[in-house]
Amino acid sequence: MPSIAKKISKFTQREIDALFKHARRIVRNEFCTILCTPRQADFGRVLIIASRRVGNAPQRNLLRRRTKAIFYEEKLYDHPFDWAVIMQKRATNL
Repeated sequence: MPSIAKKISKFTQREIDALFKHARRIVRNEFCTILCTPRQADFGRVLIIASRRVGNAPQRNLLRRRTKAIFYEEKLYDHPFDWAVIMQKRATNL
């Protein structure tokens, strides 16, 4: 696994604050909300937020892993954006 695969979801608290300060909503539906902002690092990253309302820990972790895999396989890290994906309760039905 290339070294970038482990770094595509690492953020500091300061970077998260900046992401939400400058973010704009791209998609909003019953499954998730996707925000984007200009990237802060040399590559695009994804922040995945799944609260306890989404499901139990194994379900939330599965959603996170699948979302990261899609992000990596589609090479969205090459785009000039950082992404935030906020999962809703119905996301487990996908």
